Amino acid sequence: RAKHQNQTFSLYFVIIITTTTMAPHQPTTPQSATKSSSPSSEQPIALTLGVLGVGGIGKEFLFQLTESHVLEGKIAIAFIANSRKEIRFKTPFVPSEHNRELLETLFDGTNDLAIWAKNLYEVLHVELDIVTCSSLLERQRIVLDDVSPSLSDDSNNQDISDALTKESLDAGNTITTKPWKKGRYCIVDMTSSDEIAELYHVFLALGVHIVTPNKKCNSGPTARDQKCRGLSSMSWSTASWFYEATIGAGLPIISTLRNLTSSGDEVYQIKGVFSGTMSYLFNTFDGSTPFSEVVKTAKKLGYTEPDAREDLNGQDVARKVVIAARESGWLDASIEKTSIESLVPEELRACSSEEFDDKFGKLYDTVIAQKFADAKKRGNVLRFCGSADLRTKELKVELMEFPMSHAFANLQGSQNVVEIESKRYNPTDSCCLTISGPGAGAAVTAGGVLGDVAKLVARLGDVEVLV
Repeated sequence: RAKHQNQTFSLYFVIIITTTTMAPHQPTTPQSATKSSSPSSEQPIALTLGVLGVGGIGKEFLFQLTESHVLEGKIAIAFIANSRKEIRFKTPFVPSEHNRELLETLFDGTNDLAIWAKNLYEVLHVELDIVTCSSLLERQRIVLDDVSPSLSDDSNNQDISDALTKESLDAGNTITTKPWKKGRYCIVDMTSSDEIAELYHVFLALGVHIVTPNKKCNSGPTARDQKCRGLSSMSWSTASWFYEATIGAGLPIISTLRNLTSSGDEVYQIKGVFSGTMSYLFNTFDGSTPFSEVVKTAKKLGYTEPDAREDLNGQDVARKVVIAARESGWLDASIEKTSIESLVPEELRACSSEEFDDKFGKLYDTVIAQKFADAKKRGNVLRFCGSADLRTKELKVELMEFPMSHAFANLQGSQNVVEIESKRYNPTDSCCLTISGPGAGAAVTAGGVLGDVAKLVARLGDVEVLV
């Protein structure tokens, strides 16, 4: 059992799983379905993935697996899952054996895994099971079953149950289970689920690697974050945890901060436009169109969350600021310690999404228009920024003004920019270190995740990937 705050979640219980099995059949696979064999495709699989989340980013990640020449023939997929269904392959599925265009056709226009499974079965003759779940706890139990087939062994069930108790976690106990392909299994978490993040320490204790753009763990409760860092970084660790894409999509922000600190530099401050959504809004807003209309346009274009308040309230930026601070050495930085300026009027924070869309302009357009006009008189522009000052121990998310000569003022679209001030990179001796580029979008985020997968394969000793 795992205790989460004041609630107890039981992960060890009897469940009924509806499973549909699809066996091979006779139709011939189209010639365009598979690539011609190559020496690389005949090499042993270096890493087997379990993919959680099949939205825009998760789907793009699967497509990009077909295009990576470096990882060709080295990556297989054991299962693909969302919160309701799972495709569980009887033989690991190797994306690089197929063309991107084919998978795009098979998965086109839907995130329904039942349709994906049907198409994979009928076109590629893939043997698979479809597993359905009806609750969050069942989803967690199925995932645990995926990463450790020995969970069905009574001798190990107690180990898992014991390892998930608060007392065991506080004592630092790990899980002893019969390993399978030890060190060669990885969960790719493409969700934003805190419930899946709650299982990270279990995955790592089982020797299962994690690659993710999910910010909930490394910006969440300090104890949970530290437990996962410990399980993935100790000399005896058998699993790694990669999360470059939690800040700036595919931009090398986390790896840069790690390189600075590991080489003896001291980071003083990180400041940036961390949100692609908020960057788009303030790069577009010029005072001629009401701000609420810019938000509605961004929503139609898919730049905002379905409920735009999730972007406007500053929480997403705050999580990225906390992650950056922790990577720079401030390990107990937290959301609770962050001063957040929300752009959502207080009277609209608890209402329905529809009511927010209807009333936001009436309550906020005049306010933001005045701020824009005042900034313009001073020759400045508005940017929604986050900052972490490691000297004063201040974490802030706020609407700020910058002169047109500043790097933050010359952004386009959903571009992100992060400025790092350190002992070596500072305005006095030279200038701060600036990283800029696309900070949102399925292609760049999936690319960032795939880059982490490549790093993991390299860490496991694949010389070709290192080269």
